[in-house]
Amino acid sequence: MDLPPPPIPDPARTSLFLDFDGTLVDLAATPDGVTVSPELGTLLRRLGETMPGRVAIVSGRSVAQLDAMLGDHLTGIAIAGSHGAERRTPDEGHVQPDRTAPLERAVAELQPYADANGLIFEAKTLGATLHYRADPSREEAAVAMAEEVAARHGLHAGRGKMMIEVRLPGDKGSALRTLIDSAAMKGTEPWFLGDDVTDEDGFAAAQALGGAGILVDPPRTTKARYRLDDVPAVHDWLTKIANRATEPTA
Repeated sequence: MDLPPPPIPDPARTSLFLDFDGTLVDLAATPDGVTVSPELGTLLRRLGETMPGRVAIVSGRSVAQLDAMLGDHLTGIAIAGSHGAERRTPDEGHVQPDRTAPLERAVAELQPYADANGLIFEAKTLGATLHYRADPSREEAAVAMAEEVAARHGLHAGRGKMMIEVRLPGDKGSALRTLIDSAAMKGTEPWFLGDDVTDEDGFAAAQALGGAGILVDPPRTTKARYRLDDVPAVHDWLTKIANRATEPTA
């Protein structure tokens, strides 16, 4: 059964939590292949200005990666990177745990494995990812390898679209629960948008706190309450929120 499209919430009483890959930008063959359009940059700036302190990007990418891709467009927008293991907010600044020795040892095993098996290796601030989008037949072996390495080093292994990641503990639901306690967001309804299985924790947390989850994907089993078809539909929905935020009050 399909889910309905989301209504346009009241921007004054809403906080937005936005996944990046597959939600704000289309997925690409490689992690560095995604593009940020000027229109998206303008939209993010508008949201940051019209909903000050109540917009957050919650991504598996690191804060540093998002900075490199979005730059000045992030003014006034909070970030939870590395699946919530790190964050940057106007109130706290950048909160990031140190890389651990077990993580370094795991990376030292995963990178040569990726190179030897035709996988794309992505180094992250607090983790590492094996991508098998170019050769889906590698999925079973790559997942088994990552899960074994994570278990041996006391790390978390998380699956996503055509990838498996080994990282320090953290999830998007916990990130939302932390951010929603900020001065600007406290007491608002959290709305979480995402496309991947890694976003399901965010959907559940948003709805438990009186908001809603929005799946950006074809219909599937999900904890989200609403659904949008694709990235352009997300941009259209967010534009309507930004427009409503600037409408004169009666």
